[in-house]
Amino acid sequence: MADERAPVLVLGVGNELFRDEGLGVVAARCVAQLDLAGVEVADGGTLGLSLLPEIADREAVLILDAVVKHDGRPGEVVVLADGSVPTGWTHVVSAHQIGVPDALAAAALAGRAPRRVAVVGMVPASLDTGFGLTPETAAHIDELVRRTLGVLSGWGIEACGA
Repeated sequence: MADERAPVLVLGVGNELFRDEGLGVVAARCVAQLDLAGVEVADGGTLGLSLLPEIADREAVLILDAVVKHDGRPGEVVVLADGSVPTGWTHVVSAHQIGVPDALAAAALAGRAPRRVAVVGMVPASLDTGFGLTPETAAHIDELVRRTLGVLSGWGIEACGA
């Protein structure tokens, strides 16, 4: 069954009920509209460890998420390139820091980890309760998508007309 799936997964994670915490899911929807060959785009929401079946046996996984940096400013796009995503994400902190890295670790323990893993995220302006991105964050979603396409390009995936 894993052979039928696209080799690359772009996984948007986040909770859209906490304003900018949902920016990964919003960005994933934008990437999905590009219909990239060899790429599956999924809304991982807040599923955390339950994402193991989606992650396992992929060639590559690119995670889109809200990230908090100690010296970051709202709207800043953060890229942890292929090979630099540490276990526990010591340089960035996300609400999904527990679940997604755990799913990646479980895939590795099972011998089914993706060969490549990267994160493209953005520093949120607000994590308050409420639906919809803040204007500050919404204004930078195109940049997050552009940087996502840059990572995918480095993996040999090109977006026609994007």
